[in-house]
Amino acid sequence: PTVVLEAGLADDLSTWDSVLSSVSSRTRTCAYDRANIGASDAAPTPRTTTDMVDDLEHLLAAADEPPPYLLVGFSFGGLVVQQFAATHPDDVAGVVLVESNHPDEARQFEAHLTPRQIRDDRAEVAANPEGVDVLKSFDEVRAAGRMPAVPLVVVTAGAPVEWPPGWNPKVFNRLRSRPQADLAALVPGGRQVFARQGGHRGPDAQPGVVGPAIPGGLARAGLWPLGSSRWSP
Repeated sequence: PTVVLEAGLADDLSTWDSVLSSVSSRTRTCAYDRANIGASDAAPTPRTTTDMVDDLEHLLAAADEPPPYLLVGFSFGGLVVQQFAATHPDDVAGVVLVESNHPDEARQFEAHLTPRQIRDDRAEVAANPEGVDVLKSFDEVRAAGRMPAVPLVVVTAGAPVEWPPGWNPKVFNRLRSRPQADLAALVPGGRQVFARQGGHRGPDAQPGVVGPAIPGGLARAGLWPLGSSRWSP
């Protein structure tokens, strides 16, 4: 299947440079800039994951890239991937979520923040250059329903994540660990792997973990030729 790489919030396709160069040597691999980013056209704002899923569907059709796809989503891009898979189940062969957001995490995090911290955090998130309504996007991903039962690999940072000033790292590192494990449980047989030396920026910091997760997840489902590459399990 064609590999489709979905970048994080306000990230362009250069996010995937290290991963793209290695994975594309084994299979057709596509990265792109979403609307309002990089070389792509401007689009009305606010935008949500529903807009992004619709754009991706039309982009793949216009580029004559037939399904099925292996979708790889980093950070906020993981939400786009989750919604695409839930709404286009027949087009998806597998999913890799790299340090992906969980659709419930905002509600979980805000339960441990003061009203001022919530206002400050929401204001900072709302100022993203893509013009994305992140909170509404969380709602849309939840409403999209469950992902199909396809091979799933969740790549989680093993190194501590940097939190905003005033956020208790012990509390939020603990809170963060549960949603990451829950993502791996979205489908039966989902697998979680840890990028032990890297923080949130997995594609940049540890492409040696993220890259192998792509064919590794498919190989375990019989969708990638075992023994044919250095990434085989």
